[in-house]
Amino acid sequence: MNFKATSRKNWVLISALSVVLGSMIGMSTAWATPASSAVVHAASATSIFKVPSMSCSDKACETAIYIALHRMPGVEHIRIDDMKRTVTVTYDSKKMSAPVLLQTFQRIGYPASLVHG
Repeated sequence: MNFKATSRKNWVLISALSVVLGSMIGMSTAWATPASSAVVHAASATSIFKVPSMSCSDKACETAIYIALHRMPGVEHIRIDDMKRTVTVTYDSKKMSAPVLLQTFQRIGYPASLVHG
C-alpha cells in the first residue's frame, strides 16, 4: 500500500471524526437530560438582587459572588451586571430561596437587597 494513500485516508478519517466529535462537544446537554427535567424547569424562579458594594474594577467582586452563588444547591444560572450592580439568579425554588441567597450575599461581604423575585 502506498504511504501517501494511507496518510490521506487517515487524514480524511481523522477530519471526519473531529467534525463529529466537535459537534457533539458543542451540543447542548438537553439530549442527555431525563424526561422529568420539565418538572425541574417548572419550579425555576428568578430573582434580581441589587448589590451596591459590587464595585471592584478588577472583577474580584463579581468572581467572589459568582463562586459563592454557584456553589449553592439549586442555582441554575447567574448573570452579573457590573454597570447596574445587579445580580440575576435563576434557581430551583424547591432547593433554594431568595432569603437564603440574600444571606449568602451577606456572608461573603456583599450585602444585597431583593429588587424582583
